[in-house]
Amino acid sequence: MNRKILSFAQHMMSGRTRFNRKGVSVAAAVVLVSLVAIGLVVRARASVEWHEQQGLVGSWRLLLTPVNCPSITGTPGAPFEGLASFTGDGTLINTFANALFRYDTPGHGFWWKTGDRTYKDVFEVLIVDPPATTPYVAGTQKGFASITLDDGNDFSAQVVAEYFNSSGAIYLTKCVDVAGTRINDSQTEP
Repeated sequence: MNRKILSFAQHMMSGRTRFNRKGVSVAAAVVLVSLVAIGLVVRARASVEWHEQQGLVGSWRLLLTPVNCPSITGTPGAPFEGLASFTGDGTLINTFANALFRYDTPGHGFWWKTGDRTYKDVFEVLIVDPPATTPYVAGTQKGFASITLDDGNDFSAQVVAEYFNSSGAIYLTKCVDVAGTRINDSQTEP
């Protein structure tokens, strides 16, 4: 067997073997086209997977309705809207549109799965320089949510928000019911 390998190597090195340039070019072109096609298939599949619904992962439009917390009295405020994005690595980013949130930062936090269609999240919002005419003071709002995925495109949640002053003492607690709808690609509906 070693003789055959040696014989083949000697034959190749003798210069008597000629490669057909046209055949090599065609083979190289076939390999190149195959690699490009495989790349396109992988990229298309990744794009499809990105749009597949993955539980809570994705961006959501929120309708938040303040409600009375257990053992806390007072008149709840008016409903307001928000946006939330839940990433595949457990990160949460949210923003809200109501009177308080002209004086705060977007919320940042994390979320985790607790059951088949249930989740929890925790987020923090920094409250910066609110006017003295509001019940809020500079500090932090920390929200704790319990979320139930109703179907692939809707969820409901209950949030308890604790408000901390700059010394870290809780001075206010609020509760909110949330209806979430997955942001979609419709051109005729929000």
